[in-house]
Amino acid sequence: MSPSMPEEHTEFRRKQIIAAAWDCFTENGYHETTVRDIARRMNTSTGVIYRYFKGKDEILEDVNRCGQEGTAQFLDLAARKKTAREAIAELLRVYSEEMSEADRVKNARGAIALWAEALKRDNYRRICESQQEPVFEQLTRLISRGITAGEFKVTVDPEAFAGFILALLTGLQVQSVLFPGLDTSAYYESVQRILMQNIWKDDSQTSRRKRKDV
Repeated sequence: MSPSMPEEHTEFRRKQIIAAAWDCFTENGYHETTVRDIARRMNTSTGVIYRYFKGKDEILEDVNRCGQEGTAQFLDLAARKKTAREAIAELLRVYSEEMSEADRVKNARGAIALWAEALKRDNYRRICESQQEPVFEQLTRLISRGITAGEFKVTVDPEAFAGFILALLTGLQVQSVLFPGLDTSAYYESVQRILMQNIWKDDSQTSRRKRKDV
């Protein structure tokens, strides 16, 4: 029987494997990546990988879990903003500014590879849904909050607007991979201007509405 490892060592090793696997998935695609590729990226043996994971699918599940934890953190930060407009602006800022251009492209490549698999396999489709749903639901709640507070100067359907925002961000991910020379940073800035102007009342109008409701 092999000696048991301290819990902190086990968690550290699992995170190493997850990071190496994500690098392989984004560079080569999920289907094309083997456990041997992941082990080679870590300069270790496949036996080490199998000590912590049953196989590639289980590694992908943990990659997804880590992504969900990160998403939950920035959704929570955005929800603490005073207005829906500020909260949505914060989500867009994190999405476009917290990662380098290289990391955004890397994550986009990984996402597109997973979407391709999701067209063929239900378990991958469920992973994609689990990534999108919390963002969609939080956006819908924020938009609904803004409607209640009278922040919009046009009629807005919360779910449709949330879907529109996600569609824009998803489209930018696809373009960043298909067209490497594209200035995605400039695109993100344009998207923010489109989403944060024109449909919102200015702060003084919103304040007057709140005073009336008191």
